[in-house]
This record gives sequence, structure tokens and C-alpha cells, in this order.
Amino acid sequence: MFEGRYAMYLNFEVDIPKIPGKINYVKKGGTVYVRYVLERVYHPEKKYNIPEQRIIGKRSENNPDRMLPNETFVKYFGGQEMPEQKAGQTRSSCLRIGTFLVIQKILNGYKLPEILEKYLGKKKTGLFLDLAAYSLISENNAAQYYPSYAYSHPLFTKQMHIYSDSKVSDFLAGLTDDQRIGFVNEWNENRDHREKIYISYDSTNKNCQAGDLRFVEFGHPKDDRGLPVFNYSIAYDTYNKEPLFYEQYPGSIVDISQLQYMLKKAEGYGYKKVRFILDRGYFGRENIQYMDECGYDFVIMVKGMGESIRRMILENKGEFENIRKYKSTRHLERQ
Repeated sequence: MFEGRYAMYLNFEVDIPKIPGKINYVKKGGTVYVRYVLERVYHPEKKYNIPEQRIIGKRSENNPDRMLPNETFVKYFGGQEMPEQKAGQTRSSCLRIGTFLVIQKILNGYKLPEILEKYLGKKKTGLFLDLAAYSLISENNAAQYYPSYAYSHPLFTKQMHIYSDSKVSDFLAGLTDDQRIGFVNEWNENRDHREKIYISYDSTNKNCQAGDLRFVEFGHPKDDRGLPVFNYSIAYDTYNKEPLFYEQYPGSIVDISQLQYMLKKAEGYGYKKVRFILDRGYFGRENIQYMDECGYDFVIMVKGMGESIRRMILENKGEFENIRKYKSTRHLERQ
């Protein structure tokens, strides 16, 4: 009866359910989504209830009491009488193609589809690339909004098949470490290890409400909301403007302790003529001594303005940009 209903929003309207306290709305871009509250869960640490809710449709542009339902609506309200799905168009008659073409050219230039197919297969590679384009174009990575994006944009999937948000979630949950590591290894194998590169390395963390995940721990959040966090970092070739590799690690680990692991990882990928550009989070005696011992050149932002740092700057004022009269480790040893 509802061919394709699990792939996207159905192309007919229904009345928005009238259930007091169970229906609310959220606006994303120019679209108003209808949400259905399944239950409210009390969180003792916050001392208030948090609703568990699902998007069940998009509010009609012509009638505020009507909406275009999606598969979640069918799941919870499928027993009620609904019109048969209209034959014909299941995609927008006007696709937003501009940014997609730019992304497609970049992907093909780096032969990313061919590399990904080795680890994901052709079918899953299409969805993976669609999700990457969705994240870039919409500046969003929530699976629940993907079908709406897919309705009005070109897709990499065969016959531009639109997957539902639940299929997207299942796909992401099914990605393995072997697939991830295999892709990153091959990506770095294809880089030119003979040329001199500057690797810019930085990290951040994200609050997480997803539940019992391996990397989610209470730590040092940059946006403290009283939630556990996970950390992730990325190494970036500043000259070629290419990402090289990334890492995710538990939220309780501080940046300064992760640096030496990254340096060894860069060496393991075969980068020899390498220099590093680092944020203040990695500034510390042990890290600087380690990089000096390994013979790495580096630029690192100073944390604070200690007496030894101030003295070093004043002693080299006017020539600091041109020569390295003193090694930073010597000054750190005086602290």
C-alpha cells in the first residue's frame, strides 16, 4: 500500500494528531517538523523530566492542521485510516544541485568513491557519500532530518534511493573499526611521503546524551552542560589542505597526554619530513622535550605567560622571528 514509505515522507497529507501534551513542533530552516512525545524520563541529576520524542512528519505549508507523514508516523499511527499514496513523483521537482556538483568533483578528484568501495561495498558507499554531502550542505548530522534533505538534493545512491532516518542510524551503527582503519590507512599510503609537510593538529570534545558508549566519560568539556563527553582530534596537512588522520578517545583524557601518541602515529604512516603546528593544549615540558629529542620542528602556542617565557621573548625581541637562539627546553628546565 505504501511503497517507499520507509524511505521518505509520504506524498499525501494527514491531520496532525490531536493528543494534548504529546505533540510539539521544531523549525529547521524553512521547514516545521511535527514531533510526537513517546514518554518523559526523569533525570535525577538534572531534577527534571526529559521528553523522548520522534519526528512524525512535516507541517503542511498550506494548512497548519495538516502534515506530510513519514515512516515513524506509520509506525505509531498506522492503524488509523489514511489515503492511498498518490502515484508519481516521490522527489522534489526542483533539485538543489550546485554544492553537490562541487562535492562530487572533489570526491572524484581524490578517487574517494573507489577507495571507500573497497571497505564498504558499492551500495553502502553511495549512502556514506550522501551522508557526507548532507552534513556539509545542511551543516547538520542528525539522521532524522536526512530524508527531508534527500527529497530535494541529488544523491550518490543508485537511482537516488532515499533511505529513512532509521536506516541511516542502522547503517552508521554497523560501521566497524576495521573499515574505518582500513580506509584511513589507505588514504595515508596514497600521500606523498617524500615532500616536507606541516601537520596542524588539534582536538575538541562534544557533549553526549547517547547513553552507555565506550568513549563517553566525564572529563573537561569545552562547553560544560554537566554531561559526559568524548574527545576527537584531527591531523591536517596545512600545505596541501588535506585531512590526514583522526582519532577519538575517552572524554577523561586531556589533550596534553594525547600528543605523543599522535606523533608516533604520524611516523607510523610514513611521514618523515614533518613539522607540527600545535595549540596551547599540548604545551608542556614533557611534550616539548619529546619533540626535541625526536628532532621535530614545531610551532606551539604558549599556555599562559610564565616568567621563563616572558624572559625568552624579551631576550630575543626584534630577532625572535628569524633565529632560534635558545631551545625552548632549556628555558623550561629553568622553571
